[in-house]
Amino acid sequence: MTLSVYMLDSPFNLDKNEIKKAVKAIMNFRTQPEYINSLEIALFHPQIDAQSWNKLLDSRGASKAYQDKIYSEPMVRLLTLKALLIPKFLPDFLIWIQTAPKPDDCWESCRKLQASIVTEYQKNIGGLPCLTRNVKDGIYSLLSRLITKPKSSKSDSTIKHKLRGLVHSKFDIPQLVKATKLLLTQKDGFWSQVYRVSFTKDLADALPKIPDLWEPGIITNYPEEQQKFLTNLQPFWRYPGKTDKNYLSLAQFFEEVEEPHFAAIFYQISTGEVPANIFYSLSRKGNVKKGTLFEMTLIRQKGWRDHIHSALYGDTYLVTDNLRLIIRGMVIGLLLGAIVLTTILLISSWWTSRYDKTLQASMDKKIADLEEKLKSAQASTTDTNNPETLTEISPENQERFNRTHEAIKAMIKNLTDDINKLETDDKNRIGIPENAHNDKMYIVLFCVKRRLGIDQNFQYGEIGKYNERWQEFSDAIKEYQKSKGANTPDGVIDKDGRIQRWLEEDIRNQCLNPHGG
Repeated sequence: MTLSVYMLDSPFNLDKNEIKKAVKAIMNFRTQPEYINSLEIALFHPQIDAQSWNKLLDSRGASKAYQDKIYSEPMVRLLTLKALLIPKFLPDFLIWIQTAPKPDDCWESCRKLQASIVTEYQKNIGGLPCLTRNVKDGIYSLLSRLITKPKSSKSDSTIKHKLRGLVHSKFDIPQLVKATKLLLTQKDGFWSQVYRVSFTKDLADALPKIPDLWEPGIITNYPEEQQKFLTNLQPFWRYPGKTDKNYLSLAQFFEEVEEPHFAAIFYQISTGEVPANIFYSLSRKGNVKKGTLFEMTLIRQKGWRDHIHSALYGDTYLVTDNLRLIIRGMVIGLLLGAIVLTTILLISSWWTSRYDKTLQASMDKKIADLEEKLKSAQASTTDTNNPETLTEISPENQERFNRTHEAIKAMIKNLTDDINKLETDDKNRIGIPENAHNDKMYIVLFCVKRRLGIDQNFQYGEIGKYNERWQEFSDAIKEYQKSKGANTPDGVIDKDGRIQRWLEEDIRNQCLNPHGG
């Protein structure tokens, strides 16, 4: 019997004995399709939650095996199954494996069980939607653990983690990064299959939506662990320049698994800049456009070329003539390829007082040639990697944006009842994506953009960051004001003002009206 028949026949008449039978069979490495299907159906059932799974799995010895560190093959398979069924357990499961006397044996038992499930998964990608959802949410839980601030003490330099009641005093973040990399790159692992096929795409789709989620906690309609992960990222888009060094391990992880676009984002978040090699690799692939990636501005880490260029061209009031000569001497020394730094400094100091005109002219020519090359290289880098420079929003525009944003928040409140009356078909007709059906702010912004004639891909989150983005939005407001007969269009929506009332009325009567235009 196929999965689809099971799903149609009994999604709300669940036989718990079938679930127990499936758990026992899989624990003993009998992974026939009917047992995997039983788990899929159980995950689909609304009454089977994490507490239910814990109770069922504990009856087979899951908690005892975890707490007492029982690493027999059946127990490894049982806890592998628990990590599949309860996403937030995955990080603890990996630590449990890594602290085993023979972790390689545990990994092999875990891999074999995953491989048997992958066989069913690969027959029809997406054929196990509930298990796939759980696996993706488990990966989000794992990534969140990589950024958890470690507990430490002055008397013990080892990073310690308290793991929901179980303390592994010798387990540190680098080990968890290593275990995560192994799990997500295993050749025939279920987690690695889902990671490659759909997780990375889902994360890439979710990141650019964060700028439009301005209110803390507004992220909804995602599984629990994904919701937590994305919500914690909001401040880094909301407050450009904010950093948190605890995300560095996540950046390093994505660099190790060769996901440079995610690595760039988390380097920017953790250190405030992106290593030049990652930045350039993305630029060459065309992934960094207009200086941004996933709606986040990236800042390239400066190298020795940048510092030399700054010394030669910028901040002249900070560089004395003697220091400029020393730096130029260093550059020439690099070109000659034979003089170490200390020798250059000594020679440069001597040179400033005793050089003759012929030597000075020769060296000036070399410096001029080098400066020209540096100019060309800098121009090329700028053209290639930063085709458009956005300027930080000015205080005046920030004040105008704040006024407009307050008006839009008031509109969301005033239009909530109208949104709540919409049926699913109405939202689909309007063009609201399914994952935003309950997101009132998204719906109102969607209608605002439509009414102002702005492309839906325009990121609302950027108008409070950049002058250019604000000006584009403000110009659209001005055109709307003119269309309504305003005598002095100013490009601002004031809270409880007539522009807000006009726009609100248009949205209610047209965008949110099932029978409107």
